[in-house]
Amino acid sequence: MWKVLATAVEMLIYAAVYIILALVAVKIVGAAFTADFEKKISDENNTGLALICASLFISLAILLASIVK
Repeated sequence: MWKVLATAVEMLIYAAVYIILALVAVKIVGAAFTADFEKKISDENNTGLALICASLFISLAILLASIVK
């Protein structure tokens, strides 16, 4: 019982770390491109920028998964 609870808490901590890293990465990339991601993706239908953001999130998830193992 306690092991399941400890695993769930550990999973929530890693999820919080991932969310923080993702937000920081989006801010850094946004500063590098000097673009408003939400406006360009939703209003202008910029598929290329959406793919860049998606690949950023996927790479962070892979990095975090390798750290957890």
